Amino acid sequence: MYNKQASGQQGFTLIEAMIVVAVIAVLLAVAVPSFSDFFEKNRLKRATEAVYGLITKARAEAVIRDVDLSVSVDSGAWCAGYAVAADCDCTLIDPDAAGACAVPVGPLGPGPDGGAANVLQRIDGTNFTDVAITDDFDSTFNSIKGTANNDTVNLTGGVWALNIVVNTRGHIRICAPNANRTMGYSGC
Repeated sequence: MYNKQASGQQGFTLIEAMIVVAVIAVLLAVAVPSFSDFFEKNRLKRATEAVYGLITKARAEAVIRDVDLSVSVDSGAWCAGYAVAADCDCTLIDPDAAGACAVPVGPLGPGPDGGAANVLQRIDGTNFTDVAITDDFDSTFNSIKGTANNDTVNLTGGVWALNIVVNTRGHIRICAPNANRTMGYSGC
């Protein structure tokens, strides 16, 4: 009978190495779809929370600045922004264009080095690949009470979906339209 220790050989046999490779392949085949789903959900959550943060900030800024603020979310260009202008066009990125929602030059609005007076904040979908906004959103927050008109932003990523709902009292919330895929948020 052959004895590895007596012959001085150390290591794995070819069959042992093939078994280890087969086990690793099976584990990877099971884990890869889970990772893909994990990344899809996190991209959608990040995008939803970025748009939610922008809308929440617009509501607060309307009251602080004592001026009505227009919030626009454009599904075609995947951009969201808010401005003092009556109608915010978040697709315009020229800070000198009327109604443009480009990121301001100054810290909060126009600074000493320029920037349009109505420009406040803008985000776009470049950091949120594979996340889509399915409907446009246009709402104006009242400067006195922070109220707005009813509207909903629908975001999707793969099989996952989240909504940002704004009601007439200006309350903003994130909810999941599919009760089986809530991602930690309440159902709509």
